[in-house]
Amino acid sequence: MVTLSGFILSGGLGLVARRLQLSIIGRVPTGGYKQITGYAASGAIFMGSYYFFNGVVDNNRQLLNRRLDVLREQRAKQELFNEFTQAEDHRITADKRQGRFFSLFDKYGAKYK
Repeated sequence: MVTLSGFILSGGLGLVARRLQLSIIGRVPTGGYKQITGYAASGAIFMGSYYFFNGVVDNNRQLLNRRLDVLREQRAKQELFNEFTQAEDHRITADKRQGRFFSLFDKYGAKYK
């Protein structure tokens, strides 16, 4: 979303950039009409760039939110699919498990089930 503070900041950065350009090339700033057009052009370029890239960032943010919603939905479906209760022991020897050996086997093997 484009904001007034963003426009002011980008315009100010444009003016600072123009001032830096002039100081790098060694031109002495004189108060004249030609100076104003350079500053205005630099500020306008920075403000236009802010306006353009803000739209790109907003579109990317919306796309990211949609992808995250889809991933959350897929994760919820996967968790629902993976929820199951362990059934009883249906092995062939399940009904034959009586006696001391199988009681000890179940006692010491419980943590490995």
